[in-house]
Amino acid sequence: MIDPTPIYDAATAFWKSSALFAACRVGLFDALNEPAKAEDLAKQLDLSERGALALLDACVALDLLEKNEGIYSNTPTGKRYLTSTSPESLLVTLELQANTYPMWMNLSESVKKGQPAIPPQDLLGGDRELTRQFVVGMHQRALGIAESLVNVVDLSGCRLMADIGGGPGTYSTMILKRYPELRSRIFDLAPIQEVAKALVSTSGVADRIEMIPCDATADDFGDGYDAALISGLLHRMTPEICQNILEKVYTGMESGGKLVLNDLFTLDGKPALAVLFGLQFLLTNETGGTHDAGDMAAWTSDAGFEDVQITAMFPYMFITARKA
Repeated sequence: MIDPTPIYDAATAFWKSSALFAACRVGLFDALNEPAKAEDLAKQLDLSERGALALLDACVALDLLEKNEGIYSNTPTGKRYLTSTSPESLLVTLELQANTYPMWMNLSESVKKGQPAIPPQDLLGGDRELTRQFVVGMHQRALGIAESLVNVVDLSGCRLMADIGGGPGTYSTMILKRYPELRSRIFDLAPIQEVAKALVSTSGVADRIEMIPCDATADDFGDGYDAALISGLLHRMTPEICQNILEKVYTGMESGGKLVLNDLFTLDGKPALAVLFGLQFLLTNETGGTHDAGDMAAWTSDAGFEDVQITAMFPYMFITARKA
């Protein structure tokens, strides 16, 4: 018999995400800062007892909660990422992801037409609240990734970093904390930076950050920098624009400068998360998708950079290089 398990797994995958999103929306993880029984949680959160019990048990089965003799409690992971009071909370990110459900239901139409399901500008300033959620969501996702990045990438000796498509400024602030002699120029669209300013202002390193409104597809990035970071930007671009951006960075960078690319790249068609991320971009953007790390490394070399290396750190990949 040919095993149909992959089909069933794909067909029911939304059950898991629906349970997670529902638990976040009703405040289940915040309510479980103290362990509690299902009936008590139902009263506290104004839920039906049947619904509370079903959702709680589903979260236990998904390893999002723990259950011991009828008492439910947060897992260390849930407490760290799914409570609103945690500095590493992902709740805004998850709410933004939950709001993409209607788009995914219309994926077949986007596949047929090659057009996004929503106006791409909604996330980039067209809709103020969506833009805020988008930028704060980027910040929440970036916290963990930036922690990995600063431990992998060596920017010692660098004086000025161009953070291109720097979004909420999370990478810049964490890198600057690691390197006290480094300054950063963050380049991004003006509506993105309006939201990012509040995040940067509380970072403790705002005095070493300059925010420069910029459209990376059309503008250059100045000169005089000896480090450049491009994180989570290139998946929005066509291969041709990616190559143009790399060439502009090379032109403006000082000799001996260091380049870091960080994104959801694929490598030989994996990982699946990065491949599916390309489908999401079909729903939200007119161009772009997931690029292959090997192709990106080749474009980096073609732009003039040397010592191009790929480092995988699931689900992201880092590509580092230098200007001779």
